[in-house]
Amino acid sequence: MRGIADSELKSFVAVIVMAASCLTLGCSSNAAPSDLTAITASVLISQRWSRDELNHFAVSFHSDDLIECGVKADLWKLVEVTERGYTWTTYQLTPKGSKILFAIDLKGSGKGHEITIRGPYRFEITNIAPGSDPDTRRVDFRWEIDWDKAPPDLKTCLPKFELSGYEVATFKLSGLDWKFVSYSKPDDASAPAGATPVAVQLP
Repeated sequence: MRGIADSELKSFVAVIVMAASCLTLGCSSNAAPSDLTAITASVLISQRWSRDELNHFAVSFHSDDLIECGVKADLWKLVEVTERGYTWTTYQLTPKGSKILFAIDLKGSGKGHEITIRGPYRFEITNIAPGSDPDTRRVDFRWEIDWDKAPPDLKTCLPKFELSGYEVATFKLSGLDWKFVSYSKPDDASAPAGATPVAVQLP
């Protein structure tokens, strides 16, 4: 019986302490959410990318050797496609290539190839600004392929200097937590002046 009484006493004391904390500091239900920081934004972006979400970025460039290199490396192959009575040839990713790249649109002229890559990436936050609504934020960041961790076949065929870009991520407040929800196109493909970058590398 004494053990039960002691347990009840401890529970009562715990309730009193929690109530006192609410009166002194304010209960958590009334706590104001903290603003989005570069560190928090970087962590949330990295979490989505680690689940293979929102990590497919397209790059366009010219190359006379890209098609042949990718065929030799078994990244893509020329296939014949028939649809609605029309037949044409196009390059499609092989099973091996699909593990490295997300999509391709290759041009026989060598001009305007479009490659959608999967990573791995390095990135830095360059600016955080209020969004269109009070509970949203626009996060500008620059990304580039993590060349040290990139698959060897990707490095053989794709030029490193082309595998980078700028994106604007939209974050929305949900309760007390920020959520990374989508991308929008940058208004300007240059880092904002005076911004303090925060470099984060995915594990």
